[in-house]
Parts: sequence; structure tokens; C-alpha cells
Amino acid sequence: MPNFLINVTTKGAKTASSSIKRLSGSLMSLSKVAMVGATGGAIALGVAMKKATSAAAEQELQEKKLTQALGKNADALIKQAGALQQSSRFGDEAIIQQQAYLASIGMSEQQIREMIPVTMDLAAATGMSLESAVKNTAKTLSGMTGELGESVGSLRDLTAEELKAGEGINMMRELFKGAAEGEVKTMTGAMDQAKNAIGDAAEALGELTLPLAKAGAAMTKDFAEKAEAAFDALGDIDFGKTF
Repeated sequence: MPNFLINVTTKGAKTASSSIKRLSGSLMSLSKVAMVGATGGAIALGVAMKKATSAAAEQELQEKKLTQALGKNADALIKQAGALQQSSRFGDEAIIQQQAYLASIGMSEQQIREMIPVTMDLAAATGMSLESAVKNTAKTLSGMTGELGESVGSLRDLTAEELKAGEGINMMRELFKGAAEGEVKTMTGAMDQAKNAIGDAAEALGELTLPLAKAGAAMTKDFAEKAEAAFDALGDIDFGKTF
């Protein structure tokens, strides 16, 4: 073969080999990036699913507490909580938690339905927490103004009998009407509503994974109990006599 053909062939082979190596290196780099991306995506998905499951579990827990405290089906109050979330910055799980508290101290479903919106307006107007607003408002039905006597001075004009009859709640309904809904128009209120909407989306996703999470928890519990029993059994063996 002529020398110039050998040179051309050799140069062509070297060029091809170099190109192949560069291509192989590029593919390896892409593969590593894809692996890192896939791993990161899987971790992010796992974290998101865990948060969603936790959100759904918390919602389920609060609804269960409300049903138990009320002593009957609580669908109407749960529906009220969802509706109130849409017109305030308070999440439905927080509202349900306070509904459950009122049910636990003996209030009827109708009393709870009437009191919760008043306490939300009170909390929005005075800056106190929803929990504090609920507990202090409930105290008025015992004839006491408590801390509310300081922040709502006009309550002190009512007698104990009037407070027990619910006049204090009626007064606060008129004084603070629309305060909770008004907060939604503020930046803070809008951000809280967005957060609540994201929470609802997470709960919806979590409801799909909750049965699997419960099954996994039950299996883990069963395994742990069997392992504990096995270790206890080993501890009872006198290996000196056995061997």
C-alpha cells in the first residue's frame, strides 16, 4: 500500500478513535448528570410525599377528635371549617381543632357553629390566637369576662346572667363582624390563604398514600414486637446450662 494511503488511513483511524473517546466521555458525563438528577428528584419526591402524608394524617386526626368529642357525625362542622378557611386566613385543621375543644366542654353542634365565626373575628380584630379567642369566649358562658374584659371593655357592662345567656357573644359578633374576612385582603392574609391552599393540595395527595403509610407502620410495629419477644426469649436462656 502506498505510504500516503497508510498515512491517511492511520490519521483517519486516530481521528475516529479520538472522536469516539470524546463521545464516550460526553455520554458518561450525561449519564452522571442524569443519575444525580434522578437521585435528587427521587429524594425531593420522597420528602414531598412524606409531608403530604403527614398533612393528611394531621387532618384525619383532628377530624377524628371532633367526631369523638361531638359524639356523632361531624360532617356539618367539618364542612363549616372548610368554608371558613376560604374566607379567612385560618386553616381548616386549626378551626376543626377548636371545634373539637368546644365539643369537649359540652357545647352543642349549633352552639359551636355560631361561636366559631365570632371567635375568628375576635382573633383577627385583637391579634390574639384563635385558640385563645375560643377559650376566652367560651368562658363568657360561665358568666365571666376573664381576659376579654380587658380587650373588650364593653363586656364588663353585662351581668353574669347576661353573659351566661350568650349576650357577650352577641355583642362581640356585632363589634367584630367581618374582621376575619377583612384580613384576607391584606398581604399577610393572602399569603396565609395561599399556604392553606397548598396545604389542602398536600392533604389531597397524602390521602392517596395514607393507606400505604398505615400498612407500613403496622408492619413495622409487628416486626418490632416480634423482634423484642425474640430478644427477651434469648435473655431468658441460661447458656451455661445449655452448653
